[in-house]
Formats: sequence, structure tokens, C-alpha cells
Amino acid sequence: MKAILFDSPGKVGIAEVADPAVGPEDVLIAVKAAGVCGTDVHIYEGDFIGTYPIIPGHEFAGEVMGTGKAVQNVRPGDRVTVDPAIFCRKCSFCRENRENLCANFKGYGVHLNGGFAEMAVVKEENVYRIDGLSYLEGAMVEPVGCGIHGIKQARVDMGDHVLIFGCGPIGLILMQLCRNSGAASLTMVDLIQEKLDLANKLGATNALLADDDLPMKLEEIRPEGFQIVVDATGSPSVVQNMFKYVRDGGKLLFFGVCPQRAKIEISPYDVYKRELKIYGTFSLLHTAPPAIEMIRERKVNVEALVSHRFSLDEFMIALKMMMERAGSMKIIIEPAR
Repeated sequence: MKAILFDSPGKVGIAEVADPAVGPEDVLIAVKAAGVCGTDVHIYEGDFIGTYPIIPGHEFAGEVMGTGKAVQNVRPGDRVTVDPAIFCRKCSFCRENRENLCANFKGYGVHLNGGFAEMAVVKEENVYRIDGLSYLEGAMVEPVGCGIHGIKQARVDMGDHVLIFGCGPIGLILMQLCRNSGAASLTMVDLIQEKLDLANKLGATNALLADDDLPMKLEEIRPEGFQIVVDATGSPSVVQNMFKYVRDGGKLLFFGVCPQRAKIEISPYDVYKRELKIYGTFSLLHTAPPAIEMIRERKVNVEALVSHRFSLDEFMIALKMMMERAGSMKIIIEPAR
């Protein structure tokens, strides 16, 4: 079969590889749609957990083509999506229901072959039916699930005023989830006007260009600061500046993936005196089912976030667009395109 292969950091190609073998608990999926994520860029660059060589792609959906003998809940012809997170279920984190922090964490498309291929094999426990959803919507279940986990971490309350830096797909998913959680206002910031225009269409209260006047604009909107400030850019300089805009007693959510060696300066006294709460969020934690329901009930519009659809043969175009931040939103790879 045809697949994208990251041989080693910085080395990628389209390869003919053997069809995946199906074990007793496995499901064979014909991949119909797979989302390109910033994490894929980090894996390509060698700046993220992962193993090589690897078929990347951790956001994908498709049609069941075959199942192992022990599989009970899906059958050929079913439309499914994949939760890529694999937990050992034995370490202390797994036993404390914090499986996303599993000491032996693995993921499809990160440690095991993923969805940038014509076919993929995953364990039945990682497969969810997506009846009523398109394959494109199914490929968006993983990022929405990550967003749900992040919002659960920061616990958005009714009436909160939320500031989100970054109007990429994740930022706009988080915006919609905050709205559904009862946020009173949603202020979005980005460098690209077209992304701000989309934020407005999806329900932003304020959509602000990140220019020299931004501090003054944010001061006018919320002089006392925002209850929740979120980074969805992965830019250390943005994370550094978040502290200026959070209200005393407020929360900061680090969602974007900053480079591993990046550092920022934090005043311990400010955290102490202002009772600030800082939250990290990693992967998803059994949040695929609510993500499916949120998409099915149109509580989160994911189709509006897709800007490009490419074939496997066009993957290098997609990767270059992601690396150059060339005005794209979510890019979907469709192997059968």
C-alpha cells in the first residue's frame, strides 16, 4: 500500500509498504480522511516524542475493511474514527484515571503507524463508530477531543470572560467549546485577518489583530483582565505575555505545543500574590465520545475549519504549508482522492 513515511527527523517520503497485519483484537481501516496537525510537524522535525521510521497521522477516520477474531463492536462497512492514545493500564497514572500521563504512553501516528496511508490497523478499543458523520468530521474528532480535555483542565465557568491567542483550528475549536461551557465573552487574537474573520463567523465576541495596539485594545475590553487566558499558538513569546492579561485569581491554559527547549520567565511572587492558576493539557483522555456528540449535534463546527484537501501524493505540499504557516487552516489528507 501507499503511505507517508518519516524515516528519521527531517526525512520524509511517499513509500510502498506492506499491507498491515491484522491481529485478533485489531481493526483494519481504509483511511478516508486524515488531518495534518502541528504535532506532525514537530515529529517531522524531531522535536516531539516519537519513534522512527513511522507512518504519521494521528487524526483519522475511515471504513472498516476487516476485523480480528476477538473484535465484537465493529464490523466491515462501519464508519469509524480513531482515538490514537494507547495506555498501559498498569502504571500509577493509569490506575489513578490519568491515563494521558501514562508512564508508557504511546500513540498511533507517533509511536505506531498511523493514518497517512491507504490502510491502518488499530486496536478495537481505540475505534469509535461515527454514524451520521462525514469522514472529514470523523478526522476532526481527535482535535476536538483534545480541546474538550483542555477545557476540562481549566474548568470554564458560566460567565467567564475568555481570551484565546491563536485562531488556527485548535484555537477556534477551543473558542466554540468555551462558548458551549457558558463563557460570557470570547476574545480572539491572531496575526492573520482572514482567521479573525472566520472567528467572527463562528461566534467570537471580539477578534483582534495582534499589532502594536493590541495591549490597549485588550485593556479597553477587560480593564481588570480575563478569567481565563489560553495559548493556542505554541509560541513562547505569546505564552510569556499571557500573564499581562489574566485577572487576579484567574487561570492560564498552555495548550499550544512550544518547542521542548523553550523557556519563559514567570514571577513566582505574581503567581503567589495574584493566586494565578496555571494548567497544562496533553493529548485526550477518553474524550472521543463527547467529541463525536459535540460534532454530531453541531455544537462544534469543524467543517468550517478545513481550508485544504490533498491526496497522499500531495502530502509534501501540505507539510510545507504547515511549516510555513502559509495561511492554511486544517489540512485534510484523503488517500483515495
